[in-house]
Amino acid sequence: MILDTNALSAFADGEESVGEILRQQSRASIPVIVLGEFRYGIAGSRHPSAYEESLDTHLRHFDLLAITAETTIPY
Repeated sequence: MILDTNALSAFADGEESVGEILRQQSRASIPVIVLGEFRYGIAGSRHPSAYEESLDTHLRHFDLLAITAETTIPY
């Protein structure tokens, strides 16, 4: 499963439905552009430290995808 920025944000906000879907997946991936967009959003948030800490904790569970033509197929 490849997460877009909205799904990553929902996961970071603790949306239970996103967590449940992710637990059912054997792999979950984040394209680097999505990670960049998310970090940009964190910078302007009310709680940037909390979001950065959460991201650092959870990021190791995701595969990071370079943006290539192959990335777009399952996306």
